[in-house]
Amino acid sequence: MRIDNIHQALKQFHVQNPSSKATLLPATASQLSQASGYTRTAVSEELSELVRKDQVVKVKSRPVLFFDKDYLEEQFPFFKSSTCYDSLASLQEDIYQQAEQIHKKKQLLKMNPFANVIGFDGSLADAIKKLKAAILYPPNGLNILLTGESGVGKTLIAEQLHQFYQVKMNQEVPFIYFNCAEYFNNPELLTSHLFGYKKGSFTGAVNDQKGLVELADGGFLFLDEVHRLTSEGQEKLFTVLDKGYFTRMGEAEKQRNVSIKFIFATNEAVNQHFLKTFLRRIPVTLAIPALAERSMKEKIQLILSFFLEESQRIQKNIHIRYEALKQLTFTHFEANVGELKAAIQFMSAQAYLEVFDQLTETICIEANEGTVKEQPDVESLLAFNEWIPNDGLTIQYNHFYLSSQELLKSESLKNDRFYNFLLKEYADLKKLTLSTEDALAIMQNKVEQFYDMDIFAQEPLAIEAIDETLQPKIQEAIVFFEQLIQEKLTEDFQNILIVHLYSAVFYSAQMNETFYSDTKNIYSGKVTQYQAAKTMVDFLQTLFGISFADTEILFFDLFIRKVTAKKRAHSVEENCGVIVVAHGAATASSMVEYTNLLFSTTVMRAVDMPINQSVEETLEKVRTIVKQNQYKKIILMVDIGSLVYFGNAISQTFQMEVLLISNINLLTLLEVAREVIYESTAFEYLLPVLKEKNHRALICSKGRFNEAKVLIISCLTGMGTAIKIEQLLLKTFPNELLTNVRIITLEKREVEDIDRLHSFVRKEEKIVGIIGTVKTEVPDIPFISLQDLLSKRGIQLVFELLGHHLEEKQNQELLKKVSAKYIQGLSIEAITDLLTVLNPTTISIELAKIYSDICLQTKIKSDEKILLRFIIHCACMLERQLLNPEYDPTAYEVSYRELPEAVSVIKMAFRPIEVSYNLLIPPLEVRYIYELLFEKA
Repeated sequence: MRIDNIHQALKQFHVQNPSSKATLLPATASQLSQASGYTRTAVSEELSELVRKDQVVKVKSRPVLFFDKDYLEEQFPFFKSSTCYDSLASLQEDIYQQAEQIHKKKQLLKMNPFANVIGFDGSLADAIKKLKAAILYPPNGLNILLTGESGVGKTLIAEQLHQFYQVKMNQEVPFIYFNCAEYFNNPELLTSHLFGYKKGSFTGAVNDQKGLVELADGGFLFLDEVHRLTSEGQEKLFTVLDKGYFTRMGEAEKQRNVSIKFIFATNEAVNQHFLKTFLRRIPVTLAIPALAERSMKEKIQLILSFFLEESQRIQKNIHIRYEALKQLTFTHFEANVGELKAAIQFMSAQAYLEVFDQLTETICIEANEGTVKEQPDVESLLAFNEWIPNDGLTIQYNHFYLSSQELLKSESLKNDRFYNFLLKEYADLKKLTLSTEDALAIMQNKVEQFYDMDIFAQEPLAIEAIDETLQPKIQEAIVFFEQLIQEKLTEDFQNILIVHLYSAVFYSAQMNETFYSDTKNIYSGKVTQYQAAKTMVDFLQTLFGISFADTEILFFDLFIRKVTAKKRAHSVEENCGVIVVAHGAATASSMVEYTNLLFSTTVMRAVDMPINQSVEETLEKVRTIVKQNQYKKIILMVDIGSLVYFGNAISQTFQMEVLLISNINLLTLLEVAREVIYESTAFEYLLPVLKEKNHRALICSKGRFNEAKVLIISCLTGMGTAIKIEQLLLKTFPNELLTNVRIITLEKREVEDIDRLHSFVRKEEKIVGIIGTVKTEVPDIPFISLQDLLSKRGIQLVFELLGHHLEEKQNQELLKKVSAKYIQGLSIEAITDLLTVLNPTTISIELAKIYSDICLQTKIKSDEKILLRFIIHCACMLERQLLNPEYDPTAYEVSYRELPEAVSVIKMAFRPIEVSYNLLIPPLEVRYIYELLFEKA
């Protein structure tokens, strides 16, 4: 291919014209045109593409100069180049600065050897602090015992402690290592190895021999697996630990003084394997955490550090797939860090073998099917994804100067949430075999939800933390953006822009070609700040000298809308209130707090409804907010129950339009907030948008009730008494008050089953209240008891249920007329006149006597309201029994044995009635009478 030939010509140019630290020799397009045989225009075109692919470095001088990126980084192994420089001098300055950074890093490691230990500022921070204090404690430091499972790094800690001591004391001292398992079963051999021996002290002792204790004089003696020492072996150390002297084997008369810092290590339980007298001589005991106890960041750092070692060993770049990193991170290694390192060496060897005969600079690490994987929980997986991009990580073998922490930070900066979201969603949608148009349509709906929910979750990042070559350009981009929107960015917004710009440069250089072309129109129809966003992207392309993906226009559209949202929210708040009402002590408050914080606004207000707060109290709180803020209209968002009726109540009280949205959750709030703040508060705009997203929304227009109403009348059976109440209401209320009202009669049990209750209500209807003989526990639906209905306030209560508020003069006049008519019929005789078979006077007297007898025998207090209920219910029940002899309530299979003892009193009290009217009152009806008398209304 032409591009490959031109790239090869550039590489050959460098071979023939080598650069040095003092002199950089780049190629021009004209020189490469002569070398390759292609026209200068063709060469320039392909070189620009190679720059975009991060394979060639461009210097924007006259003429434009080019370097092969790999050649530069081979010449200067510490150097990590950018893709574009303003001048040759700026490239040389970059090389010099990076060389200086390497020098500083080496100096830092000399000053603090523990800086090279993964976890020194994390899980090991406390232990390292104590170790430093112990080893420097005068006069000779304190003896130390390190505990922890095999492979956790006890030896490394001991070695770094030795390095630290040398730096602090500015002198070299010995570090002697000994594994006690080697001679644990031979005390004499152990003694000779530790303390040395005199010539002739035993057969084979042909010379005087120093022991490990003597060799460690002035420095450190590290005894690993010290638990393998027998009690006798531990006791042999007592003298040197206590007195600081020892004697060689066969030389009892001569004491030798030493100054030694002992470090012991064990992977066994301390209390089970050591003499107490031995432990008393070791004042500092520290546990080194197992690999499983390390943080997610430290696990990944350990993995990368071992791959970095392997890349140096084989002199190749190593690309580690996402699944391979995930497998290594979540696999439980019995031998901890040591086993992890061995696993990485084996995976690297496998990958190296695959490309052994190939001319490739990079090997690829795949997930190993032979390794047992642990299933991570959701929280751990999210933490892992914070650090690891979807396409894995690549380690450059010539970047040996980078620590695993710096490498991880470098990669995590490229792990921009915006691009990771787009790439992941795009890949998932492509798997569904959707057309490009359908996939983009779905992504358009998802991308704004993501932006609201996740954009602030980036790790905070100062501009000084990114590549120094990009710092001035990113700072320039921030200044330009602020001038473009004429607003100063907050620290949070600056952080978002810094991370994103760094990532955008990276992704634009390595963008998947198919993704790049397919998502070209992802912002179609969604960009409201197109001109400003396009201006920003054009500026960035000129500033960085690269082509950005078209998705950048979408990013900056959303970003501009986000930044300017607070200013717009202020004007929104002056005209249109957004009030959220929900059940629970803090449900509404928590959702509103989150949404306001996310959008940097205070436009939303919350009203909570704790379980002990009535519907009327809650409604009054909403009215207070509307009144105090003098809203011209409101968007009212509620969850369930009677709260869905607040829209009409507010609309009528304040004579304003109310957009009512019900069945809300957090996602609903976010979508409404986005539309209100970014788009419009016009109800004619919001209503179709919300319905398109399947939200339940309607407009309550200035007190006019647009929904049909349902009034439920309930009694124990749903028949006699309930029907009589229905007839009474229809007879008392004029037709104009019952317009658009449907009355239905139900049994008590049907009302108390919420799902069953709503099955009787049509979609366009709402339940305005329940009237019943026995109170039903239905949350948030107003209830009027029979005795309240038959009181002087009864009509007023029904008026309010139907939404006819008494503040209006017209309703007050109508109430007077209806109440007069209603009160006239409240005598027992007038009510029982509704009976068709029974003699009202006779049956009322008989039932009154039965009620008196029951009260006397059961010792309950007589009450006129209960008497009234009792007579009405029982009269209707008896008439029903006479008119419908085929009605068989025993089908409910209720027997007297299942009923309370007081039921027998009721049964006996009604015996005269049964005889007089030749009927039998079934057990179920007797139970209803019992509940009417003994249950609280």
